[in-house]
Amino acid sequence: MKKIIGILILSITMFSFTQIKMDGYISLFENSSSAKYYKYGKSYYFESFDNNKEIIADKEYYVKYRKYGWGDVDTTYYRKGTENYYHIDKKTLEESIVLPVNPKLGDKWTENDKSWSYEVIAEDKKFKTPAKKYINCITVNCKQLTNRNKEKAKEYVLYYSPEFGYVGNVDSKGKILSYLSEVKLNAKEGEKIGGK
Repeated sequence: MKKIIGILILSITMFSFTQIKMDGYISLFENSSSAKYYKYGKSYYFESFDNNKEIIADKEYYVKYRKYGWGDVDTTYYRKGTENYYHIDKKTLEESIVLPVNPKLGDKWTENDKSWSYEVIAEDKKFKTPAKKYINCITVNCKQLTNRNKEKAKEYVLYYSPEFGYVGNVDSKGKILSYLSEVKLNAKEGEKIGGK
């Protein structure tokens, strides 16, 4: 009897762990009780998903919110295709590739409006941040092709972990601009994420 109870407890524990495990270069959470906290220069931002998906141009998208420490909120709409992750511009209804599902060295793509270009420039890279050291990352070089985003630099390098998704970026000189500081999965009411 004790053996059966032990197996049952172990099964429930393992099932619970697999339910909250993140996996993939892009993390698409199913509900708003999961969030990521990023340090961003002297400020920060949170990323979380809506509980419901949205239908746009006959396709289903995850709705991601990014709330900055100064109060601004960006909303992005993501979906996973067979070969790529996409985001869509709700005004133009045009999709752009975010990242290949299985990125490899040399993969290249551009934003739909040709404003940014992207290229996977390395695999199996380490990304050391004040919060954690990430291994086996792919790095994506992104270059601004137009002057559409005047407040942004002309070039960045993005780091994606196979377990945690996007974990941060650096400028063209290698200075860390933002990094993943904390992940909270399936938070209970009243739990907090991030610190100042």
